[in-house]
Amino acid sequence: MGFVTIRDVAQEAGVSIATVSQVLHGKGRFSNKTKTLVLNTVDDLGYIPDSRAQAIRASDSKMVGLLVPDLRNRYFADLVSSVEGILYESGYNTLIGTSAENVERQDSFITNILGQRFDGLIVIPQGEKSDGLKALVKRKLPTVFVDRRVPGMDTIPYVVSDPRPGLEEAMGTLRANGHRKIAYLAHPSLKSFSLNERAEAFKTLSPDFFGDGGALTLSSDGTGASLEAALDRITEFGATALIFGYSPDAISCLGIFHDRGIRIGSQMSLISFDDIDVFNLMTPRISIISQQAGHMGRRGVDMLLELIRNGVTGLGPMLSIPTIFVQRESVGKIQDSDSRT
Repeated sequence: MGFVTIRDVAQEAGVSIATVSQVLHGKGRFSNKTKTLVLNTVDDLGYIPDSRAQAIRASDSKMVGLLVPDLRNRYFADLVSSVEGILYESGYNTLIGTSAENVERQDSFITNILGQRFDGLIVIPQGEKSDGLKALVKRKLPTVFVDRRVPGMDTIPYVVSDPRPGLEEAMGTLRANGHRKIAYLAHPSLKSFSLNERAEAFKTLSPDFFGDGGALTLSSDGTGASLEAALDRITEFGATALIFGYSPDAISCLGIFHDRGIRIGSQMSLISFDDIDVFNLMTPRISIISQQAGHMGRRGVDMLLELIRNGVTGLGPMLSIPTIFVQRESVGKIQDSDSRT
């Protein structure tokens, strides 16, 4: 149904628009039965009062909402640029919001979208079935999840990246360069299905390349102390290569390695998820596992436009974009002959 008006509530309840308005504003004299009927109908339809609702009722507004976790993260900024550009070419304007990885901020943005005339919404969701996300299903506003999906909400189509292809190629490259002990640094403080999926893929794939004792998986909350402790543990383990599941952690750790006098590429090989510009500008350039943000954004827009125009997506309920490994100078070769056994 998307944008619900006071007229929709009145028709569903079998009362006048004036009755609905007065009940909602606590005016007029109505029986408890009528008040209950109106309020239950408001709840069932998910009606959110809007001052323009009585004046304008349009089938489409050519407006789409786009909610991302953090525009300071270059990966999300690239995704926004891709989505906004494609929507503009398709005749739609975009309202962009940020959740700051916070469920309450996410749900507040969704509530505002539902209270206005938007044709659809693209969301990089937080990792739980929140009230705001459930309201999207209830209101049937055309919605697509991008980059992340939410368990238990498979009625909303989504396009995500598959971490396995990129990880397999990255680990194969490390193995071929003589690395026999590697580590993976996760970021579990963010309730993200995609971040968890990356860590699980690493755990599943690493024995094929490094045996049962050749890979270490650690977690960090992103603070300096937590990252320092994680790097201490990685050093004790004897890892010669480190894969980051979350690019901001990689950027923070580059400073720590510099302070410790550890040379990237020759003393420690680094790979990070997320194809962000800064990795290609560093010396040495950082190898990455790319989710192909531009491709993912285009597929997400394609799915949303199909939903808006046809009510269904011909692309299916789920698309998985394979990750790709891009090798740069941060992956070095181990010269110790013992490591090549």
